[in-house]
Amino acid sequence: MSDARPDAPPGAAPRVHLALVAVQLAFGTLPVVGKLVMEELAPFALAWVRVLGGAVFFGGLWLARRGEARVPFADVLRIAGCGLLGMAANQVLFLGGLERTTAINASVLVTTIPVFAFLVALITRAERLGPRSGLGLALAFAGVLSLVGVEELTLGGRSALGDLMIVINAFCYGAYLVLVRPFVGRHGSLATVAIGFGAAAIAVAPFGAPHVASAGEAGATTWLLVAYILAVPTALTYLLNAWALKHAPSSTVAIYIYLQPVVGVLFAVAVLGEALEPRAVASSAAVLAGIGLVITRRRRALP
Repeated sequence: MSDARPDAPPGAAPRVHLALVAVQLAFGTLPVVGKLVMEELAPFALAWVRVLGGAVFFGGLWLARRGEARVPFADVLRIAGCGLLGMAANQVLFLGGLERTTAINASVLVTTIPVFAFLVALITRAERLGPRSGLGLALAFAGVLSLVGVEELTLGGRSALGDLMIVINAFCYGAYLVLVRPFVGRHGSLATVAIGFGAAAIAVAPFGAPHVASAGEAGATTWLLVAYILAVPTALTYLLNAWALKHAPSSTVAIYIYLQPVVGVLFAVAVLGEALEPRAVASSAAVLAGIGLVITRRRRALP
C-alpha cells in the first residue's frame, strides 16, 4: 500500500473511521448471538435468512431509488461474483465453521481477514505495502493474537473442518473487501450491496431453504435474535462497510476488524464485571497502535 497516495477527501476521514468503529461494534455481537440462534436454527438456515433479508432490504431501497444511473449488465455480473465471495461463501462458511469449532479458534482464525485483504490487494496491485502499513498490520495482528490467547488455539481433531471453514471464510471476505471497492466507487454502496445480496440469496437458497422450512419449532426469542442479526450485524454493517470502501482503501476497512476482540474485552469489563488484566491492556494498546499506523499514513499525505 502506498504511504503517499491519498484515498479519501479530508472531510470524510473522521466519518469513515467512526463508521468502521460502529461496524466492528455490531459485528462483535454476532458470534454470541449466532451461537444462541443456532441452538434452534441450523447454520445454513441462518445464513440464508441473513442473505435473503439483506437482498429484500437493500433491493427494496435500491428499487425505490431507481432514478440513479443504471448498472451495466457486465458490472452486475462482476458485483454478483463479489457477492458470492463476501456474502454467500462468507455467511455459510463462518456460521458452519462456528458450529464445528470452538469460540477461541474462531476468534483467532477470523483475525486473518486483514492479512488476506492485504495480500489480495498486493496481488491485484490495488494497493502497495509501505513500511508503515506493514508495521501497523504486524503490530495489530500480534496484539490480537495475544489478546484472544493464541496459546489456547487447538487445531486439528474434531474442530479441524470448522477451523478450515473459518480460514476460507476469512479469505473470501478479505478478497471481497478488495475486489468490490471499484464497483462501490462506480455505482454507489446501495446498488453494490443490493446486487451482492441478491446473488448470495440465490446461491445459498438450495442449502438454507430446506432448513428454514423445517424450523417451525424455533421459539419467539430465537426469531427476535434473528431479527437483530438482520438489522445490526447484517444490514447496518454491510451498508456502512460499503460506504466506507467508497472513501477509504480496502486495507483500512479490513484492519478495523482487529477492534473486535478489544470491544469484547471492554464489554466483558463493563457488563460482566470481569477484571481488566495487564495483558489485555497491553494487547489492546498494540492493536490500537497498529490500526493507528495504517490509517494515519494516509491522512498525513492528504493535501
